[in-house]
Amino acid sequence: MVYVDASSKFSVTRNRRLIFLVVAVVVATLVADITLLRIYSYSSSNPSLSEGRIVIFEIIVIVSIVAQYIILEFVKSESGEIRNKGQLHLKLIHRIVTIVQYVLAATIVFIILEMILTSAYSTIAVTIAVGISYSLSIAMLGLLAQRFYLWFKSNKNTVVLLYGLSSSILAVNATLTFGFVGAVLLNSLAYLHSFAGAAFSPFIAPGSLADILYSPYVISTILSFMITWVATIVMLRHYSPKLKKTKYWVVLILPLVYFLLQYLQPFQDMVTSLPQTEYVFFTYTLIFTFSKPVGGILFGIAFWVIARTLGQTSPVRNYMIISAYGLLLLFISNQAVVLVNLTYPPFGLVTVSFMGLSSYLLLLGVYSSAISVSEDSKLRQSIRQVALREPRLLDSIGTAQMEQAIRNRVLAVTKKTQELMSEETGVQSSLSEDDMKQYLEQVIREVKTQKISRTKDGSA
Repeated sequence: MVYVDASSKFSVTRNRRLIFLVVAVVVATLVADITLLRIYSYSSSNPSLSEGRIVIFEIIVIVSIVAQYIILEFVKSESGEIRNKGQLHLKLIHRIVTIVQYVLAATIVFIILEMILTSAYSTIAVTIAVGISYSLSIAMLGLLAQRFYLWFKSNKNTVVLLYGLSSSILAVNATLTFGFVGAVLLNSLAYLHSFAGAAFSPFIAPGSLADILYSPYVISTILSFMITWVATIVMLRHYSPKLKKTKYWVVLILPLVYFLLQYLQPFQDMVTSLPQTEYVFFTYTLIFTFSKPVGGILFGIAFWVIARTLGQTSPVRNYMIISAYGLLLLFISNQAVVLVNLTYPPFGLVTVSFMGLSSYLLLLGVYSSAISVSEDSKLRQSIRQVALREPRLLDSIGTAQMEQAIRNRVLAVTKKTQELMSEETGVQSSLSEDDMKQYLEQVIREVKTQKISRTKDGSA
């Protein structure tokens, strides 16, 4: 019988609730950040509002910095063993991510100081912040895509392939997004001074770098969303029988329709036919600003559903939850394109600063889950091999006392193997002692069936 420390279990549950609350606050803050950008981009000029907006921006920055610190500490505590074992150089990666997030925080604080002291901020500083966050994201997503393809080579699984494609296209999209946004910002005003509303409406000259990158950026944005949606649906089909019901399909399809609607030509023509007023354009852009967050919620729920099927003490449960948060925040934060409409202060920048961190959460969660699941598979194989190697298994399988002796011996060897694997990888297997017993019983039943079959064949 496996003994679970009650205080440890309480601590795990408390940490999960805390991180859930923190992520919920982050999501609300980032959505507010993007919404304020849209509002102030199309509001009429009123310089007296500048000071109040800076205070709001500062609050958003403070909340984001505190939240990032809590998330990094949570991830550090949950992945301590696997990082210490040197798996995928996760210890080094975690240190790099932590440093990058502190540098981003320092850059944003520098921008705040610029606004306080000079009533202006440098667009180059904004471009640097975007570049740092997106570069980290590209590296994390590229590494994740590589792992997915390696897993697919050894295990031809459709879900693994789809998530590999999704990670690859997300990395490509992040590259094109930063290229496009960077090209626009570097050709805008060097300093943005205090004002209300948009100070710079980008003009993309035909043949310019921004013009060349725009179409690939849009295509990669659509493909990354669609492939991630398909991967989510395929994965949920294996874990949620409710998916067979029509109402659940409607719920799952709505986010895809909501996202794609903005790119459909008939819908664009309908919007164009409306009076081209500031209000119409503002409403259109504000409505579709939330299409990625809605998709991110759906994609994160898929991992959350899998986590709920696992035991409360299962290490994979925590890793799947981390993956869910990473995917959710990734689609919310991948909105650097909104920064081309610069506002004072730079609303939207805090949202973009979560791009690298969210990609790291996704990489860590998925990779750690894969390692743990792989251990489960090896342990099952070990149980079967040890049981079948037992010389008395076939001869004495009908004797209850001998069967119990075999069970004890096989489980003892398996537990020792489990401990060795955990020491090597730093990730605990999700198989409990009861799970191992159930699988051993399955093997013994198979052996009994084979023995009966052989007996009948011999007598025949």
